[in-house]
Amino acid sequence: MTRAWKVYLAVSAVVAAVYYLVPVEAVQTVLVSALGLSSAVAILVGVRVHRPAVRWPWYLMAAARALFALGELVYWIQVFVTGGEVFPGPADAFYLGFAALLAIAVVGLVRSRRPGKDRPGLLDALVLSTGAAMLAWVFLIVPYVRDDTLSLTERAVSLAYPAGDLLVLAVLARLVTGRGDRPPAFFLFVGSILALLVADTSYTVLGLTGAYQPGGLVDLGWLAMQALGGAAALHPSAAALSRPSPPAGQEAAPRLRVIGLAVASLTAPAVLAIQWLTDRTIDVPVIVVGSVVLFLLVIARLDGLVRLLSGALRQVEEQATTDQLTGLANRRRFHDRWGSALHDSVGPTALLYIDLDGFKPVNDTFGHEAGDAVLVAVAERVNGVIRAGDVVARLGGDEFAVILPWTDDATADKVAARILAALAEPFDTPARPVYIGASIGVITAATGADPDGELRRADSAMYAAKAGGRNRVHRAA
Repeated sequence: MTRAWKVYLAVSAVVAAVYYLVPVEAVQTVLVSALGLSSAVAILVGVRVHRPAVRWPWYLMAAARALFALGELVYWIQVFVTGGEVFPGPADAFYLGFAALLAIAVVGLVRSRRPGKDRPGLLDALVLSTGAAMLAWVFLIVPYVRDDTLSLTERAVSLAYPAGDLLVLAVLARLVTGRGDRPPAFFLFVGSILALLVADTSYTVLGLTGAYQPGGLVDLGWLAMQALGGAAALHPSAAALSRPSPPAGQEAAPRLRVIGLAVASLTAPAVLAIQWLTDRTIDVPVIVVGSVVLFLLVIARLDGLVRLLSGALRQVEEQATTDQLTGLANRRRFHDRWGSALHDSVGPTALLYIDLDGFKPVNDTFGHEAGDAVLVAVAERVNGVIRAGDVVARLGGDEFAVILPWTDDATADKVAARILAALAEPFDTPARPVYIGASIGVITAATGADPDGELRRADSAMYAAKAGGRNRVHRAA
């Protein structure tokens, strides 16, 4: 089955060639209908062989293509067998049903690819759809709205065609702007719908001027739609088309999408210019509403990007100032907070300088895994005995520091004693429980003191604690 999609495309190309080489209405109708039904069968075969995780959108696509093929057959019978075109007629029900089922099927694919929320993709799709809707209003919808020769039913059905294409375009934009895998089957499927939209738009424009002729180049778009749709389902990568994508938040749009969004955002002034240059009646309400909608959508998208950038900057800052092992403040953040505490404090600030006793033998005997487990446990225990507002930092290796804002000597000594007691308890490691201690130097600094000088004083107090026998607290004079 790995080459089935290529074979199907090759056969479809032959069908298209015969379609143009044999310009007989009956032959062309049979070929178009046969290709449409074969596309439906190809989709069913592809689902059976590749077994996508979510299958109901594929079944709807098969039904939609069958409706299109039947619509072609009914239209031919209506025009060439019964001898007259009826509008609206039975064929229109098949064509409009095709558009509705196709739109629902694409929505199903979108939901299967991104089960959660995708605000950026949704906003991008709305921008593109709104821009397309404004252009469709000028070129495709207004002529029918203002055509007094049409009855109410004829006008409603005539408007239903461009409305259906806009719906298909909107859900296609949602598919393209959303996250998810983009295997070859994805591009075949998107190409299929684009071929449909180009053919439908060309048909509507030519139909308004009476220039459309059956068997012309426009019909190639409908042939390509059926061929590419069947090939997409037969391609070995078809199952990936409905595979869920990993969740993600706001994200920057690719450059090509940014260009598309910029073009779509300019459709409001473009519509105004077109109507002015062609001496058409300027649809002020449509232009105003379209401009407001586009403006709000673009602002919402920019707001998401600003939030994304702010979040990314916060994450980078957090990573740059956080010790990756313990989650404590690292040396960089410690120096910032220590300097700020001495500069901004309205009272004395205490500093505890902690160096673990007996940590190196644990590392050397039981390995770095055991050493890391001890360091993480030390961070948890110190955090468990300090007060709200105090700052714990790992300065590197087995050295820690605790900043105690607005703290007097007696309170600082009590906190140091609690830390010393917490670290005296055994620590669990992958090998066995181990005991370590800590030498703690304590200082109290006045507001405006030199941060580096006070840090050196705390370091000296810590070494005095070690010299005094380790596993104790020493206050600097």
